[in-house]
Amino acid sequence: MAGKLVPIERFRSGVPGLDDVLQGGLPRNAFILVEGPPGSGKTTIALQIPA
Repeated sequence: MAGKLVPIERFRSGVPGLDDVLQGGLPRNAFILVEGPPGSGKTTIALQIPA
């Protein structure tokens, strides 16, 4: 079935602006790696996303 696009199911992160950057939210049922230098806000973002 080449050429058939399957939409990615997403959920809202709850972080202002992040869902816009991610085109609608985080992909559902995916492993997400957040990386960056110390002080870049990784923990702050992770604590705002609902479990």
